[in-house]
Amino acid sequence: MKIKYKIGDLLDAPEVIIIHGCNAQGVMGSGVAKAIRGKYPWAYEAYIDVYSTTGLVMGKVYWANNPAGEPFKIIGNAITQSRYGYSGKQYVSYDAIRDCVKGVVELSTIFGCCTVALPMIGAGLGGGDWNVISDIIETESKKAFQPIVYKLGE
Repeated sequence: MKIKYKIGDLLDAPEVIIIHGCNAQGVMGSGVAKAIRGKYPWAYEAYIDVYSTTGLVMGKVYWANNPAGEPFKIIGNAITQSRYGYSGKQYVSYDAIRDCVKGVVELSTIFGCCTVALPMIGAGLGGGDWNVISDIIETESKKAFQPIVYKLGE
C-alpha cells in the first residue's frame, strides 16, 4: 500500500499501532528508539525482557501494549539492525525490514485493515536508503495496512 506522509511527532500519532526500528543489542539509546523508551517505558521493558531472556532476533517484531488505564497503544519493536553505531555506515538490514513488515501484516490481519504509524525506519541512524526502504514497506504491506510515516518537519 502506498505510504502516506504526515508532518508531526510520531510519539503523538493517533494511530494505535506504532512500529520503529531497533537493534538486537538491547540498547535503545538514541534516535526514535530513545524517544519511544522515554515516552513509552513499557515498550522498552518488553524489549529488554526479551533481550535478557532469549535474545532479539533480526527481522522479528516484539510487540508491547500499554498498561491498563492509559489510552490503548501497541508498540512494535522491530529488530532491523544487528548492531548500531554513529559512523554513517549502513547498519540496517533491508531483509530484516522486509521480515518485520511481514510481521506487521500478521498483526494487522488480526485487527482487520488498519493504519500503522512509523518513522522513516532505518533511514536515519540505521544508514539505509529511504527509497529502498519505502519500496519494501509499500510492497510488503500489501493491502493489509496503511503505512503512515511521520516526519518532524521540513
